[in-house]
Amino acid sequence: MANLVTSTFNGNLTGATHILDGQSDMSEWYKLYHCADAPDASPAYSAGFLHVRTPIPTKIADGMGWNPYILEVTGYHTYSGEYFHNFKAIVNTNGDNDAFYGSQVKIDRGNASSQPYVYESTNTYGGKKRLCFSVGKMGCCCVGWLWVRWWTNAGKRTDFAWATTGGASRTNAYF
Repeated sequence: MANLVTSTFNGNLTGATHILDGQSDMSEWYKLYHCADAPDASPAYSAGFLHVRTPIPTKIADGMGWNPYILEVTGYHTYSGEYFHNFKAIVNTNGDNDAFYGSQVKIDRGNASSQPYVYESTNTYGGKKRLCFSVGKMGCCCVGWLWVRWWTNAGKRTDFAWATTGGASRTNAYF
């Protein structure tokens, strides 16, 4: 059984983390505490979205080309867990032209509030584009927890920190 790595995250972070430093095909579960407001959601308590930037690089040169990953996310947002998340997404980069594919989401269809969306960052962090995703949340800075891990057929060392932010759009790239 993989070790559980527990960290607390509020807003954008800096630092380095090293994950999958071996032959395993699955990362540890990363437990993320979050309290990201959605300042552009109106009214203040309307539904918003939590955007998470993972440390996973997404380009051919960084190991993802023709090498599909599975991103797995479970958790909740708000004290009562009204926004519950439990999904897996297949992510890949086309080995011919570095085109990112990330919207192949398998979800618990009974939970309409989650609305997960997976995307590649538009900016570079540590010189690399990163795997990002969004999930539904309350528009307020209500707290929650996410557990995140990924599967790949090769060990992958990551070299950048996680970050979260809130926003009104599910599909706009906030990173």
